[in-house]
Amino acid sequence: MLRESLSYPARTDEETLLVGTILVVAVGLLARLGVLAALAVVPAVLLVGYVLAVLRATAESSGGASADADAPPEFSDLRALAADGARALAVTVGYLLVPAAALAVTVGGASAGARPESLGTTTFVFGAGTVVLFVSLAFAYLLPAALVGVARTGELAAAMDRGRLRGVAGGSRYFVAWAAALLVGGVGLVLAGGLATLGRPGEVLALAVGFYAAVVVARLVGRGISG
Repeated sequence: MLRESLSYPARTDEETLLVGTILVVAVGLLARLGVLAALAVVPAVLLVGYVLAVLRATAESSGGASADADAPPEFSDLRALAADGARALAVTVGYLLVPAAALAVTVGGASAGARPESLGTTTFVFGAGTVVLFVSLAFAYLLPAALVGVARTGELAAAMDRGRLRGVAGGSRYFVAWAAALLVGGVGLVLAGGLATLGRPGEVLALAVGFYAAVVVARLVGRGISG
């Protein structure tokens, strides 16, 4: 699964690679334009929509040995990609709200009780921090399953369908794929961060690596559901 997913983005055609590269570079360039940085949302939404298309195509494939012949989808319908990207971003923001709120409450409580320092304050900080960690992991674990539901149905309500989430995220195959995707995402983040320190060419390469890693992550999660 991991080896096939790592080679998956390279099986696309030159046009798709070119469009993806242009979009990811556009995000990087527009994000530097101060007030006009909001324009970066347009290519970013298209990229997120493409990643969701990869997730959907993989989840709906038969899997198995035939997966080695699968090719990534194309940037053919930009309107559909934009709609998918907007839905994916809405779901992601919704799933991040609870961990973000828990973190804010924890930090606020720790700051309020930081002085004078006491055993109760220390216990609260460690206890609340542990709760926030597990809550964040739980939502991060369910997020890909929620995105699969949205990708398949085109409806935001699918992201909160408990029966669908249980059916997708409850299997051991999904857990293995999620863990592998987390590893690939972490390595990709570190690699992109290192490349970004090498000047403008390195920044462009970092953006490309980030996009490649996102496609691999989507492929891995989809493989955990397909078949």
